[in-house]
Amino acid sequence: MKKIFTLMLFGLAAIALIGCSSDEPTNTTEGDSTQQTTETQVPTYTEKQENPYIDGGNIVIWVGVESEEFYQGVVNDYIDEYNANPAYPYYYPHTIEVRAVDGGTAAGVFLDDPAAGPDILSVAHDNLGRLIAGSPAISPITDQTLLNQINSQNTEEIVKVITGDSEGVDYVFGVPYEAQSLVLYYNNKYLNEEDVKTWEGIWAKAKELNKQAVAVTGIDGFNNSFLVLSSFAETGEMPVSIYEGGVLTNTELVNDGMISIMKWGQRFFSDPNGAGEASDSGWEVDLANEAILSIVGGSWHFNAATSALGENLSVAVLPTYTLTADDVYGTIEAGTVMQSGTFADAKMFVMNKRSPYLQFLQPILTYMTEKSIQEASFLENGTLPAYKNAITEFDGMSGDDILTLLAVSQIKMFEHGIPQPFGVDARYNFYYYQKQGPEKLFDILVNTDGAFSTDAEIIAQMEIVEAIWRNNN
Repeated sequence: MKKIFTLMLFGLAAIALIGCSSDEPTNTTEGDSTQQTTETQVPTYTEKQENPYIDGGNIVIWVGVESEEFYQGVVNDYIDEYNANPAYPYYYPHTIEVRAVDGGTAAGVFLDDPAAGPDILSVAHDNLGRLIAGSPAISPITDQTLLNQINSQNTEEIVKVITGDSEGVDYVFGVPYEAQSLVLYYNNKYLNEEDVKTWEGIWAKAKELNKQAVAVTGIDGFNNSFLVLSSFAETGEMPVSIYEGGVLTNTELVNDGMISIMKWGQRFFSDPNGAGEASDSGWEVDLANEAILSIVGGSWHFNAATSALGENLSVAVLPTYTLTADDVYGTIEAGTVMQSGTFADAKMFVMNKRSPYLQFLQPILTYMTEKSIQEASFLENGTLPAYKNAITEFDGMSGDDILTLLAVSQIKMFEHGIPQPFGVDARYNFYYYQKQGPEKLFDILVNTDGAFSTDAEIIAQMEIVEAIWRNNN
């Protein structure tokens, strides 16, 4: 792989040499005048040899299938640059192997047998709770160079959700490198950029064409979260609260804003030309057959959406919508504009606590997640960088191709989203996703069996879901 960039390995030299030379004997003579200098001299080594003090091994890294080749090239570059650095007397002692795994199941597979797991693995940040539950299976980040890079490259919100408590002390456990959020995929044969600014615009065009405005790709609490995570367009404030500050009881679903949102959502989902699930054939077929005009989806839906629509595919941020007199409840006024929301998440690298190579892993992670590497990954694989200033600093973000549009739309959705707040405690993910909460909310939207036709019926169902989230049910 062509060198992506030349990292200043001198900056990592102190870290790496600690690991490489911790068992080496020293050979200096006290009082030697040649050692008395006013400045620290960095020795240079033009002829290198294998390190006699370290038994070489194989460092294994798990990444998603789409990134295996790219990151193998990155770590190859890391070793090449290490070996070319005249500040090091020895060649890099280990090989580094990148292996492709299913990103959705990697954390679970690792936890089944950490001793047989990789040294570094990629996981979604919301897995943190179960990775550090009880006796943590992963090691915290302790290297100050890497911690500084994490803090400078990521938003405060992302840093919070990669931080966890171990024995009463907060540690950063993950190193973000990719991000993801929900966006709107739409058929530009029928919808233009003005139409997709609002759900009402898409809805009106769907009525005109007698098609369905939008399909959700799933009714789970992630893919169908755009209403629950809505915010007031004027202030950016979300009516919903979900485990704020990592506290179970800092959770609220039932309030005037959320009731109004659910009432609007019921109008949208109950209309045959509004929102809904895909047909039994699947959203991909419905999109290709032009039965639906758009979907709410993530980057993992891009390839299928492209196959369905080809050059007719466009991407945008999720639309706004306006609450009417039929929707508003309590203190909320008719005409209030809401912005659809999303979970805005990060994928991160974590270190296996049982790795025999722990002292070597943090310099590797510093190299692999530097913002220049994130930009190169975007250009090569279309992966969304986690770097907070990517949209303004990365030259690749200025293009007008569909992959760039996807990346820019996702980054813009970070302004209207929150990271999944489940990493603090392994139970939170279960409470939010696995106890029928999403299904009960969807019942309100489609008014299952006509059971949610009044404000009182809607509120009663929302109270049940709120209790599920708080584990009070």
